[in-house]
Amino acid sequence: MSNQSLLSHVDKLPKIPKVVQELMDLVNSDSSDMNQIASKISLEQVISARVLRMSNSAHFGRGRTVSSVDDAVVRLGLGPIRTLVTASALMSAFPKIDGLDLNAFWGTTFEVATLSKVIAKELKIDQNEAFTAGMLHNIGDLLIYTVYPDKAQKVELHMEAGKTKPEAQQIVLDTDSAQLGGQLAKTWKFSDILIDAIENQFGAVQGDNFSQLAAIINLCSKVDQEWDELMEGDNKRTWLNHQLEYSMLGLNEDLIELLNNNRGIGKDMANQLL
Repeated sequence: MSNQSLLSHVDKLPKIPKVVQELMDLVNSDSSDMNQIASKISLEQVISARVLRMSNSAHFGRGRTVSSVDDAVVRLGLGPIRTLVTASALMSAFPKIDGLDLNAFWGTTFEVATLSKVIAKELKIDQNEAFTAGMLHNIGDLLIYTVYPDKAQKVELHMEAGKTKPEAQQIVLDTDSAQLGGQLAKTWKFSDILIDAIENQFGAVQGDNFSQLAAIINLCSKVDQEWDELMEGDNKRTWLNHQLEYSMLGLNEDLIELLNNNRGIGKDMANQLL
């Protein structure tokens, strides 16, 4: 089964609402101001509710409760608003998928995105871009579950038998979620750097090319899956030293404390927004 065969069913996928797409463009524009953003958010009921909920959460709340979108946007700031809009765009497009536990899916997605942002800050690169890449990294899975739910279940069976996700997907589909996600991101007109990160998340080095964002996503996905099973100290240090992406990104052992301090924040954020 080719990528094009799966993508030929892209019309089965729900579309990102127009107002949400416009809002994504607005928050990512350097020329936008907070008043414009607040006005556009007010037009989208679901995002408005999420903005208010997050602004009054323990992480952002400071004293009085805010009840207007204008006040909430000022309290949160542009960075978290970008994060929230990107997340809401995807969550709005996929409100329900049979056979897929969306609570677990979004928990993993937010966790990888949040950890990607942490590593981006450590590397002094664009944190919002890293977060967005993390939010988009598994959209190929959404395509597979939406178009071919029966084949998605077969992929799960191969994974339970010990295959990695890309191995299992290649066996069942002759492609994998990274390639599908990259092509889906193209149809949604995301930037080339994000498309490249999604497509190469299972292998950040392709010939002479190295995708820094792909390496970050891959490392953060492994952290999400395995970090909590590792004992403190030498076990985590040894585990990191065995991860190719850790060396390729030029990270050091300060990352252990960063990961420990930020582990679980993404899953908490997902729970607040769902």
